[in-house]
Amino acid sequence: MTFNLFAKESVMFPSPGALHAITIIERIGSVFSLLGCIFIIITFLTSSAFRKPINRLVFYASFGNMAVNVGTLIARSYIEDENSTGCQVQAFLIQQFLPSDALWAFSMAFNVYLTFYFKFDAEKLKRIETWYLLICYGLPFPPALAYIFIHTQAKGRVYGDATLWCWVNSNWDVLRVATFYGPVWVIILATFFIYIRCGSEIYRKRGLLRKADSSSHGGHDFELSKLEEAYPPKTTVTTEIRVTSESASSQSTEQTEVDLRDTEAGGPGAYSIMISSGRRAPLAPTAVSANPSQGKPKRKKNSNDAAWAYTKCAILFFTALLVTWIPSSANRVFSLVHTGETVVALEILSAIVLPLQGFWNAIIYCVTSWSAVKLFFSETLRRTKHGNSPPNFVSQQRDRHDLAFSLRGRSNKGPEDSDSMKELAGNAIPMSKSS
Repeated sequence: MTFNLFAKESVMFPSPGALHAITIIERIGSVFSLLGCIFIIITFLTSSAFRKPINRLVFYASFGNMAVNVGTLIARSYIEDENSTGCQVQAFLIQQFLPSDALWAFSMAFNVYLTFYFKFDAEKLKRIETWYLLICYGLPFPPALAYIFIHTQAKGRVYGDATLWCWVNSNWDVLRVATFYGPVWVIILATFFIYIRCGSEIYRKRGLLRKADSSSHGGHDFELSKLEEAYPPKTTVTTEIRVTSESASSQSTEQTEVDLRDTEAGGPGAYSIMISSGRRAPLAPTAVSANPSQGKPKRKKNSNDAAWAYTKCAILFFTALLVTWIPSSANRVFSLVHTGETVVALEILSAIVLPLQGFWNAIIYCVTSWSAVKLFFSETLRRTKHGNSPPNFVSQQRDRHDLAFSLRGRSNKGPEDSDSMKELAGNAIPMSKSS
């Protein structure tokens, strides 16, 4: 099987060899994506270490990715019989679930926005995930279903030969742009705007913290005013505990006084607790002082680094989105401008990138949870080699097992929530609502 992409007769109309190559490419990409989706679903359901807010959205998106891959695995099998059930089902799956991936990418970006600017925590993010499910899988549904029943004498059925597979027929190119590529690019631009807004803010404040850290190590003062502008002052709580003991009576009893002073910036507050004990205190008077305000620059720096790491991860989602949609969009725009014509190179690029959505999401899912991935594979490999763990191994691995592979039920505020906020809400840097 040979074909020349640059031969005059094949540039605008794919040869049989090119069409056969497209079918093979689609199916290979679909298999990789299906494996990636299966990995996401298995690890998310069996390991609490993967249950971060951003990973939950990838988990929900993976079901749509799998539905798309059912359609792309069919490839061109029914393309010559557009009235067949197989062709109509394949076209419906692609019209319904292919654009939903862009909507899930926007949902991830919107989570970033809500966390940075409206201080949403894990619980609030969970509450709106039902809306994400309804919007991401609900918006594409009406046209996807309606196109099954639309048929005219002049143009035929809406679903038919789309070169790569059964989808919106080239006679209905306007619908391709109006209900598929147009909305997808609006979503991509909105996602891009969110990442630019949040990313630029994080980068600016990250630079201030680096400058402050560098100046403090050099023994020089840094610009407190700029840091205060980046991080508005919060209420500082200082807790001081003094424990004293003295003889309370001739019966050798001791009176222990615990003086707990809790002072907040902006208003005084103090209270004391008197505890009487009937036995002699074995220790000398002790004073304990805690000041949460110490070490603020370091904590802010760590928080900023975590937020920056999350933003870099979000950029990966956006990059995968562009890689998926630029070639296919260029191909469909060309087809719209030059009615009935296609560019074979663009068709092949589209066949490569469109079925790989699930694969890219799996790669990013692994990047966001790399330590959990390593633990998952090491545990799987150990179980494959040794079966059930011997007692001494269980005792050595109990802490890690409890963290990542516990299958017991969790409450709504379980470890996955606290771990999630370390990455998303807990470590998010303070930001003002104004740009």
